[in-house]
Order: sequence, then structure tokens, then C-alpha cells
Amino acid sequence: MRNVPQSIFVAVARSIDSKLAGLTVSSFESISLKPLITLISIDKNAESLNTFLKAIGWTISLLGEGDEEVSSFFANKDIPQTERFKRNFPRSEFLKIPYIETSIGYIECIYYKHLEIGDHVVMFGKVMNVKILNSKRPIVYYMRNYKRLP
Repeated sequence: MRNVPQSIFVAVARSIDSKLAGLTVSSFESISLKPLITLISIDKNAESLNTFLKAIGWTISLLGEGDEEVSSFFANKDIPQTERFKRNFPRSEFLKIPYIETSIGYIECIYYKHLEIGDHVVMFGKVMNVKILNSKRPIVYYMRNYKRLP
């Protein structure tokens, strides 16, 4: 799917036992308006998957211009989940889950359900809050490179 331009997001989950996990995702969709439900897709081999499956909820930050390094950091499989949150990220208003402060904005979701499909798990979340942080342009991932919109 590298020929399809995709928006880039960082999803961060907090489990019932307050464990945090985060990853870069490009598979995010809003799929229902009543109730407002979104989805993200996570590889079954991702280190973060167990935390998402036990999550009370998660934040989804839409990355913008200048956030390429953040995207690469959360996409790097060599950085353990425990290392990703040594930096003090701000916490969301409703669920108190870290979000990316330089992002365009974030969505807070509570766990709704999940489905295993092929080599991925699709996580559905009920939207509880949406926060716009700035008006910068989003970055997209296309042909294995970050691109800026004109």
C-alpha cells in the first residue's frame, strides 16, 4: 500500500494497570457517527498490542509538519515500550493518557471492541473527547517517505 498516501498518527494506550504503550499508525478511520466510533489497526506481532487489548482507552494524535521525528520514534521497533515514555508527555483531558503536544490535535477513545483480521487486530474506540491544538498542515506517508502537503 506504499502507493497510497496516508495520514500519520501516534496512538497511545493505557491499560487497567496503568501500563502505557504507543505506536505510529497510518490505519485510522472514523466508522460511525452515532455513537462516534473510530478504529486503528495493529500488527499482531507489535509489542504494544497486549496493552491495547487491556486498555481502558487511548489517544490518537494527528501528526503535522515537523512531527516526522516523533513518527519515526514511535515506529521504531528497537525502542522498547518502557523507553518511549521516559519523556514527560502531556496528559489528555478526559482519560489522562499521553498525547503528542506538537500534533495537530488528539482524540480520546475508550475501548469499544476488537476484531482479529488476518495478521492484524482492529481496535474500535468510542470517542470521548476531541482537542484541536494548532492549525499546521498534516504530514503524509507516501512511497516510504514523509511528504508535506502543498
